[in-house]
This record gives sequence, structure tokens and C-alpha cells, in this order.
Amino acid sequence: MPRRYNAQINRSLLLVAFLFSFLWLLAESGHLPVGLGIALGFTFAIAMAVYTTRLISQRITIVAETAGEMAEGDLEKTIVVHDQDQVGKLAQSLNQIAHRLRDTLSEVTEEKDRMHAVLDSMADGVIAVNAEGKVILVNPVAENVFGIREETSRGKTIVEVVRDFELDRLFQETLTSGHVVKKELRILIPDPRIFRLHLTPLRGKDGGIVVLFRDITKRRLLEQMRTEFVANASHELRTPLTSIQGFVETLQDGAIEDPPVAKKFLRIIDEEAKRLSRLVDDLLELAKAEQNRGSFERESTRVQEVLARVLNVLEPLIKEKKLDLRIDVPSDLNVDVDPNALYQILMNLVDNAVRFTEEGWISIHASQEPGGVWFEVEDSGIGIDQQHLPRVFERFYRVDKARSTELGGTGLGLAIVKHIVEGHGGKVGVSSMVGRGTTFEFLIPSQP
Repeated sequence: MPRRYNAQINRSLLLVAFLFSFLWLLAESGHLPVGLGIALGFTFAIAMAVYTTRLISQRITIVAETAGEMAEGDLEKTIVVHDQDQVGKLAQSLNQIAHRLRDTLSEVTEEKDRMHAVLDSMADGVIAVNAEGKVILVNPVAENVFGIREETSRGKTIVEVVRDFELDRLFQETLTSGHVVKKELRILIPDPRIFRLHLTPLRGKDGGIVVLFRDITKRRLLEQMRTEFVANASHELRTPLTSIQGFVETLQDGAIEDPPVAKKFLRIIDEEAKRLSRLVDDLLELAKAEQNRGSFERESTRVQEVLARVLNVLEPLIKEKKLDLRIDVPSDLNVDVDPNALYQILMNLVDNAVRFTEEGWISIHASQEPGGVWFEVEDSGIGIDQQHLPRVFERFYRVDKARSTELGGTGLGLAIVKHIVEGHGGKVGVSSMVGRGTTFEFLIPSQP
């Protein structure tokens, strides 16, 4: 509540002066003994002095209490001033100080809210430490990346929070030198990631450092994959080209005059040319699958019709190997898919099953499930060792490179399968045991 003052002090002083004048007049007229008048005057003056002192003390107490409440943070307190004496001016000054403090605190709060809004909306992680190397700020991105909380991180060193000694060394280097430090760093905890760091010293008497963490793990992984793809593609293209070039030069040097030798070389050139053609076709199919990812033209497609196209191509090889072909596909089963894309998937999977099964059987199963159509292509072939299973869908990855090349594989078939299935919003998997066969399975979800 507002503190109120009145003008009683001034009235009391006037009353004392008037009383002394009245008593003096009585003493001069002889109606009152001079001694008694003086005694009465002094008694009344002392009483009024006590009263006035108490009133001033109360006013000062009110001002002191209000100042204490302001010091504790209650800046809404004000003192209503009616008298412009020293105490009144003090109260007025306190009111002005409280008003300015309220405005300043409001500005600081708004600035702090803006800063937190900026930090919270950043895509990069931010950690700030003071001149002693203690954490003072962590934004939400850094919390998620390192699995930490700002509340529990404050006051700890960076090595206690992130647990990376190389990062701690960079902080110490920046604190010591006072210069901006930029560096890429691989941090293993909680998960291995690659960051681009930007450490900037904080200017001012308190000092400190703010570091910006930009996660470039995916970028570096894509760059590595691109480099490996270019290297692998160059190698795969160079091998048949070198072979073709070598045999052509041999024929030009005179081997063409020897019909049996010439016939043999021409057969090899034809095989290498076909291999090169398959590789180029697969590269184009892979590029197409990546480009169309998520934008395939889906339509209701009868599974048996697509499977019939696949088997028409592979049936001669199946009969040649005398493999038992088991088909479990309902005649009325339809799937929402790009027909040519489904053909590519089944052709790659069934072709692999036929090529890597010398004797035994091949099973093709499809069924309608709650989430879409489920496919399985299973064989009793040579199987795949467990250590290779996580990588079989990588481009140019071969479990047995020599055998795969001998059988005409390009190393891109399963990568094409993975991109097409995921491009339809589905999932693909593999299970296998060496000597007992392999099962590839994938789901084409219903079109929303």
C-alpha cells in the first residue's frame, strides 16, 4: 500500500510559536507569573518536540522499510509524498529510483528473452563458458546432441559436461590466446559425430568463450560415399574397357589371322561389352531410383503379372539349374506401386537367388498385410556370412567379388532395390546363414 505523510510537523511548530507568544502576552499583562509561563511554555515545547521527533521517526521508518522491500525486488512499492521536506525529498528520490529500476529490469528481461529465443531457434549447438572455464549457457540443440541439461551443466568444466579432452584443449587454447579458433573435431560421446567448431572469446571484463557446434557428420558421410562411388564406378568401368582394349590390340597385332584365337577373343570382347552395358544400365537405374525417391507414379498393379515378366526372363536359367520354383502369390493380389519399379525389385532379387543357388529351391511369397503388401524371396543357396549382412545394400559392395563378377553381377542390384522400396515409403531387410540360403523381404505400403 502507498505510504502517506501529512503536514503535522509544520503545524506543530506554528502551534509552539503561537503558545509562546500567548504566554508572553499573559506574563506582560500580569495575568500569569513569568516563571510559570516560561515553565508551561517549555513543557509544551518539549511535548511537541517529542511528538514531532516521533512523527519524523515514523516517516523515516516507513521510508526505510519501503527501501528494504525495494531492495528485495518489490519495485512496485511507492511512497505518497505530501511534504517537500528532506524526508519527503528522500521518499521522492526512492520512488524515482524504483521507477528507473523497473524500466531497466524490463529492458534486461526483454533482451534476455530475445537472446534465449534466438538460441532456442538455432540449428547449431551453442555452449558458453566463463573466464574460469565453467559452463554458463547451453542451448537446446547442444542439450540434445550431447545428452545434457543446462541446469545440471552450469558451473562445471567443459570436460565434465562433454567429456572430450581435445575439445577442452581447444577451450583452454582460446582462453589463453584470446583469438577465434575454427576446427573440425570428431567427438565420440554420446555417439561418434563430426563437428565444425567456431570458438569465439567473449569481450568484456568477465571474459569467457562461446562455441558454435555444427554437426557435419552426414555431410562428411555423403562426401565419403560420393568419393567411394566415383572410385568404385571408375574401377568397374575401367576393368571391362581395359579388357576390351587389350584384346582388340591383340587382334590388330595379327591374332585376327588365327580364326580359333580370333573367335575366342571376340567372344571375350562380347562378354565384356555386355558386362559394361549391364553396369551402365544399372548405374542409370540407380540414378533414376535416387532421383524419383518419394515421387514414383503409383498405381494398382497385379503382382502375378509383374512376376510373370520376371520369370519369362529367368526361366531358362532356372530350368538349366533344375531348381525347384515355389510361388505363393494370390492371383487377385494387387499392390499400389510403380509397375516398372516392382519389376526392377523382383528381377534383382530373383536373379540373385537363381545365380547364387546351384541346387535346391527358390521361393517367392507375397501377401496382403495391414500396412501394405509383404514380399519374400527365399533360396537354399550358398548364403551370406553375418558380418556382410549390414552392408549388402551398399553400392558396389560384394560378399564374394570374384564369384559375383564371374556370375555377371555389377554390385548395384541391391542398392537399386533399397532405393526403390524406400522411395515407396517401404522397408527392406535380409536374413541369411552360410550354406543354408538367404531370405530378402520387403514391404510396399498401401498408398495413403
